[in-house]
Amino acid sequence: MSSEKKQKVMFVLCLIFGLWHFATQWTTTLLSFLQWDTEEVMTITDLGYIQAFGSLCNAIGALVFGQIADSWGAQSMFMFSAFFTALYYSGISMARSWYSFFFLQVLRFGYQLDGTAEMYLATVTTESERTSALMRLTIPQAIAMFFGPIVGSKVAAWTSLRTSQFIVGFVLAGTMMPVVFFLLPTTHSIPRLASARFRPQDYWYMVSKNAALMEGLLIRALLISAYVCYEMISRNFLLRNYMHNTNESAYVLLTMAGSLLAVQFIIMPIVQRRASPKRLLQVALVGLFFSYLSAAFADSFHQMLVITAVQTAAYAVAYAESSTQITTAVELTDLGKATGLASMVQWLTHFILPIYASQLVEHLHYTFAFYTSAILSVFLFGYISVYGKETPNRSGSLLPSLSATNY
Repeated sequence: MSSEKKQKVMFVLCLIFGLWHFATQWTTTLLSFLQWDTEEVMTITDLGYIQAFGSLCNAIGALVFGQIADSWGAQSMFMFSAFFTALYYSGISMARSWYSFFFLQVLRFGYQLDGTAEMYLATVTTESERTSALMRLTIPQAIAMFFGPIVGSKVAAWTSLRTSQFIVGFVLAGTMMPVVFFLLPTTHSIPRLASARFRPQDYWYMVSKNAALMEGLLIRALLISAYVCYEMISRNFLLRNYMHNTNESAYVLLTMAGSLLAVQFIIMPIVQRRASPKRLLQVALVGLFFSYLSAAFADSFHQMLVITAVQTAAYAVAYAESSTQITTAVELTDLGKATGLASMVQWLTHFILPIYASQLVEHLHYTFAFYTSAILSVFLFGYISVYGKETPNRSGSLLPSLSATNY
């Protein structure tokens, strides 16, 4: 692929990623308040079951999308994801009970942009470029974290919480789908006739015969497990006790945005020149360990903002490295299935861990969830140190820097 086409592909992918996360952060800003505004107040356990069921739907969708992505191509997958997610976001605005929130989770079957983006990106980058390119996607994500909460809060102030949430679904569909349809180049697909031999059991064969893929999936599972324990309790329980309005919810997302930009433009250029991918992952895990452990002792909103900044930066680096390992472990024609497997693993942990974490809060103490995250990070650090293989340093991406691109 020519340099000019690579530039266009990366720009369009960043635009898609930004629009998706703009709608996601808009929804995230309002969701906690919508969940408070129900006929009966929902407990942390109620929220845990909702999140678990939604994650199960995500996992099933990941398997289906991964199976058909290689034959249908990324463009169709992006369109399906945008449609289902827009429907889900607008539907949330009408949910007023636990049952309505619960059954709306079925629409998360199509919430598959991240896996599709990983697959698509792998078709236009080499292994040495991939981590850097994945980190570049944090730039539109950070911008979305800045503008999404602001726009969502302003629309809610001008209208109402539910009206603002209803609008965001139409904003996502009306902006992202035209971009995907008219601007996204097709880079990856195989003849549909070949898809006739694809079966779900292909996944078992891929994992059992590919040690590198199995290792990448294990890293992803442990990384996400620690994240879910932390995220659910910090956002749905701890921060919820400290936040009093949508502005403070926006501060959290702005902190995450600033952290992502700092790690992309300041930390990564320095660390990547001096550290191998294995060492980079180890450094990220150390950052995750300290952020998870510190959360157990935090007692103010501002302390949680600092912890959120460290955790966001470290998690972004670790996730990008795990994605690179998974996508480089398979052939081009299996990228869809590989990213589908990774998404399935991710959402199955989202299915199991919320129930575990909510039970800890209800029967023991919320700090045990943070201790669990810290222990999992230590275990993963030990596994990487002992069994992880050294690979050549990831070079700076050959794709043009987005900071120099004229929008």
